[in-house]
Amino acid sequence: MPDTKNPPFDPDFPPAPKGSRQPRTVVLVEDDVDNRESITEALKAEGFRVHSLARGDEALKLLDTPGCPELILLDLWMSRMGGRELLAAIALRPDRDRFRVIVISADHEAGALAARPRVVEVIRKPFALEKLLDVVRRFA
Repeated sequence: MPDTKNPPFDPDFPPAPKGSRQPRTVVLVEDDVDNRESITEALKAEGFRVHSLARGDEALKLLDTPGCPELILLDLWMSRMGGRELLAAIALRPDRDRFRVIVISADHEAGALAARPRVVEVIRKPFALEKLLDVVRRFA
């Protein structure tokens, strides 16, 4: 079982000082550079730590690391491994119940994913950043 109290060293996310509360951390999986950067900046401005990734296969590797964030913001259409494939891979994991996924997509059929286990919200693109932040605050 991963040690969630002592996540691995990550130079981008140094540990918080002793006695302080660890910032909430999320995984963002979005292949569009502009979207990824603007969402990351907005989340960081709200005090979140963000693991910002461009592909589903990168996210899948991250899920195996100790202390991996449990909240995933997931775009559906990406190269190599898309969001639907990542959702299917998460469903096969023995620790799958710890993950919560917010799907962000322009796909007209994305709303159907709201009924999938672990999907807590589906947000259609384009969206206001404040709407996304409200949802992230609720589930982080």
